[in-house]
Amino acid sequence: MLRDALFYPQRGPGWLWTVITGSLLTLVGAVLFVPLIPVQGYLLRVLRSTAEGRPHPPAFEDWGDLFVDGARVIAVQVAYLFVPVLVTLGGVLARVSGAPLLGSALLVLASVVGLASAYLLPGALTRLATTDRLTAAFEVRAIAGAARRPVYVVAVLEAYVALFVIAGLGGVLVLILVGAVFAFYGQVVGYHLFARGYAGATGDGQDPMHRPQTAAE
Repeated sequence: MLRDALFYPQRGPGWLWTVITGSLLTLVGAVLFVPLIPVQGYLLRVLRSTAEGRPHPPAFEDWGDLFVDGARVIAVQVAYLFVPVLVTLGGVLARVSGAPLLGSALLVLASVVGLASAYLLPGALTRLATTDRLTAAFEVRAIAGAARRPVYVVAVLEAYVALFVIAGLGGVLVLILVGAVFAFYGQVVGYHLFARGYAGATGDGQDPMHRPQTAAE
């Protein structure tokens, strides 16, 4: 699945312009936060398009909607990170305050909660994309049910490999254009895999990229 996903951003007409646009927004966003909002909105479109089984990545268009969707994505990401970050701060404060055992326990708990949040977040974002309801991203029981399916496990693990290796390399080199390309490209690959895993887990167990397309699509 990962090998196929690596070429996903290069499919369809106009793909090069899409990559250039996303890379430039990422580059400017390294200094000014605002351009990263439409990038997150675009990634939500990647989730939606992939879950629907569309073989080509979407384009950058309808910029107002991109900003709105991007804000919603960021809100979900912050919400899922809030608890592990809060517990981590509690652990650090406990150790500094002279309670090392409590601090260590809280840090271990923060790691467990953080991993769980990172594992469920792809499903949450894909639910947001497919239902267009912000509350759907917090329906933990439905997300956890999908997260137990093998197709979700494989896709999410491969997605994080792409995010850490490709996008992570871009993060290191983000102040030069080639770094921004890596950062954006890796995110598109990762979110594409997120949607493939969740859509397969909540549907018939089949990768949406391998389902037959109807004439309307």
